[in-house]
Amino acid sequence: MFKREKRVYLQFTDDEYRLIRKCLMDWRNKLTAQGRSAEPVNELLAKLMAR
Repeated sequence: MFKREKRVYLQFTDDEYRLIRKCLMDWRNKLTAQGRSAEPVNELLAKLMAR
């Protein structure tokens, strides 16, 4: 009846981790400069940095 969502775990090298973090931060800054909500990007950043 109810389906469970599959969880996916990704493993990154240190270089990939830095690149992803930089891109997300740039995207967040761009959204903020446009006056748009960056909350979803902030949530992704929080999950990424909690590793």
